[in-house]
Amino acid sequence: MPEIGEKIRQKREEIGMSRRELSALVDLPEAKIQALEIGKQRVDHASLAIIAKKMDLDANWLLGLTDVMPASGLENECENHFIQIKRHPIEVSAGNGADGDVEADTGTGHYAYNKKWLERRGLKPNSLSVISVRGDSMEPEIYDKDLVLLDHTDTHLKEGPIYVVRYSNDVFVKRIQKLPGDQLQLVSKNTDYLPIVISSPEADGVEIIGRVVSSMHEW
Repeated sequence: MPEIGEKIRQKREEIGMSRRELSALVDLPEAKIQALEIGKQRVDHASLAIIAKKMDLDANWLLGLTDVMPASGLENECENHFIQIKRHPIEVSAGNGADGDVEADTGTGHYAYNKKWLERRGLKPNSLSVISVRGDSMEPEIYDKDLVLLDHTDTHLKEGPIYVVRYSNDVFVKRIQKLPGDQLQLVSKNTDYLPIVISSPEADGVEIIGRVVSSMHEW
């Protein structure tokens, strides 16, 4: 019989909710949610009560006192408060480049984002996608295997934001710095990586695929 934490994880994943989203929903630290789910920490009575209430779960089912889980209304609540954003099964590189198709209208899988959070930032769901990052060149801002939310409509270059860029048949996640003579360089946060200088962006076919608007680290 699954343990309490495993049941919580199963229900969370069934509705497409990340640990970070569950942490915000139940007002418990994300690290504690992780510890509960993987069995490193026992579920205390207070946490059990708030998780059962907020996720609309039967506490008796979580405790193993009944084998049948009554129908939950959380799926409908999530439909009202969360929007499913497509996740792509590819990785973009924070290091030396990676092949990948990150167009907004393709992808498999989804991640749930709070509607109000998206609205406050003027983000349109149909123009967003979730992709994963490979490599450590953007640490400590973005870590290897982090997920990032990408806005495909924001392709006007500004110094400061992090972009996903296609260059020389590879795809990078980098900051962009403008240089004299219309040159660009792709800049890493990790100082172990030298900037990638692009002497002729137009001739070299540089394409700004979108701006990174948030990142999510999963344990």
